[in-house]
Amino acid sequence: MSEITVLGLGNPLLRDDGVGPKVIEELNQRCLPEGVTATTAGGPFYLYQDIFARSNHIIVVDAMQGGGPTGSLYLMKPGDIKGETESITAKHEDDFLTVVEIMKYFGFAPEVTIIGIEPGDISPGLGLTPELARRLPDINKKIRAVIDRVISE
Repeated sequence: MSEITVLGLGNPLLRDDGVGPKVIEELNQRCLPEGVTATTAGGPFYLYQDIFARSNHIIVVDAMQGGGPTGSLYLMKPGDIKGETESITAKHEDDFLTVVEIMKYFGFAPEVTIIGIEPGDISPGLGLTPELARRLPDINKKIRAVIDRVISE
């Protein structure tokens, strides 16, 4: 069983919306602590079942429109998003929150932390914008800090 799964969400065909998969690509090029895996997912909820079954904690990394400058980081739990207005979250968070609820119904309820990253451009195109690409080292540091916190709990 993997204690922690870092889960990258997003569409790499929509510029900065692909930040989740890009972060996972970079994490997998580094040495992750024992018990930590990094992967991407998307699509129907049943594709997440293995991730939820093997994880005690899931750290979700995704583009999130919160109104800040490009590359702003938002750290939250699923319950923090539910009461917010629709404009604060991108479609992925809405879909992922539904997956969290469905997985609870099936008996899979790992702790979930969401790291949202403010996109600059989510129009069709490949690659992150230069503004967001420059923030990748800071994003990776934040993820590592969350991993370290979860491990120490």
